[in-house]
Amino acid sequence: MLEKTTIGLRQRIPMSLLEMALTAVLSGDYSREYFAELAATEYSGQNRIAKTVTAISQLTDQNPLIDLLRENKDEVLLALRNRADRTLMLSSLIIAKFEFAYDIFTLLGKYFHVQDQVVTSLIAQKMSQKYGSNRSLPNAMNSVLPMLIEAGFLHRPKAGFYEICKVTPLSSISRIVFDEAFYHWNPELSKDQQCYSHPYYEFIEK
Repeated sequence: MLEKTTIGLRQRIPMSLLEMALTAVLSGDYSREYFAELAATEYSGQNRIAKTVTAISQLTDQNPLIDLLRENKDEVLLALRNRADRTLMLSSLIIAKFEFAYDIFTLLGKYFHVQDQVVTSLIAQKMSQKYGSNRSLPNAMNSVLPMLIEAGFLHRPKAGFYEICKVTPLSSISRIVFDEAFYHWNPELSKDQQCYSHPYYEFIEK
């Protein structure tokens, strides 16, 4: 299979920064300068900060979900106070923006359905079938997987091993946002269909 030209996200963004950036965007009080200030709290070096600013912007004000989030601003801000809803909301931003993140998330869901742990080598092997095996693949995995751990969907008991952390959302808006991230990559599916057997939904406590 041909390698994709771009994988997308190669810069890990701490969830605390992503949440602050999203809150600023929803409040209408944000700028690249503010994103740079956020980036500088975690990273040093002009190039690293610039890459982080670009990633923050991609995940927030340039996100396919941002109009939905703005339309439901008050509910979203309230939902972010709950751990499970925050997990869904922030992960949805990553998944909706980057197809690589969606693919790795559904891949994990597929294997967690039949086993308790998934190893890095299996993830790399399966993802390379679509994205190729060059240096970009491990770099992207090393961005996405730690973000999913920090968000609250994954646990890493030891290096190279991952376990699922299922969540039970309390807010309807977080579930709506999570659903919209799924349909963004599955536009051929009707939203009236029950898709809960899809590996994407393995992470939700049923």
